[in-house]
Amino acid sequence: MIRTSLPLKKSLKPKRCRSCGANFNPISSMSKACSVPCAMALNDAAKAKSAARAAKDERKSLAERKAKLKTRREWIAEAQAAVNKVARLRDLLAGHGCISCGARPQQKFGGTFDAGHYRSVGSAPHMRYYLPAIRGQCVRCNRDLGGSAVNFRKGLVERIGINRVEEIESMQWTAKWSVEYLERLKKVMNKKARRLEKRIEAKSEVNQLEAVE
Repeated sequence: MIRTSLPLKKSLKPKRCRSCGANFNPISSMSKACSVPCAMALNDAAKAKSAARAAKDERKSLAERKAKLKTRREWIAEAQAAVNKVARLRDLLAGHGCISCGARPQQKFGGTFDAGHYRSVGSAPHMRYYLPAIRGQCVRCNRDLGGSAVNFRKGLVERIGINRVEEIESMQWTAKWSVEYLERLKKVMNKKARRLEKRIEAKSEVNQLEAVE
């Protein structure tokens, strides 16, 4: 009789536990944890990750459903808010005060610094989102003084020059914004605003360090 020997079971290489990080000898190639507690911890983490992903997908789906229900007027207003925020942050980063009077009101809840349009939206709706003509303006000049147009012009000439201001004054075109354009504009402006906020924060930290030194 010929005897056949069974092949020796190949030993598996040590692994690093995905839960605690310790090295262990796995009992199978599918082993990921060194012990039952670590395996349970991995399972809980996987469930939490899955739940977070599901919640994110649900938020995205909800946002998309809400977006479809928005009117064009709502998109116009939301895009305007995003553009105005960029205008205020741009001037704040540059160290500018109110375009009309130069005031630097202290920021507080509810806002003390508006985004004023050199040519009002009512008289020049096509320039609603034109950033070069939108400048940081204190509440008094923008609201109480109706935009303080004369001083606004003086301030704008100081910043960009008379030729550029006269060019803005002569600009004419017909603006017909689609919902798709307004949605894209809002998205782009929000990204730009976040970048400006980070730059302002970094600048503030540098100023604080210099003050300490």
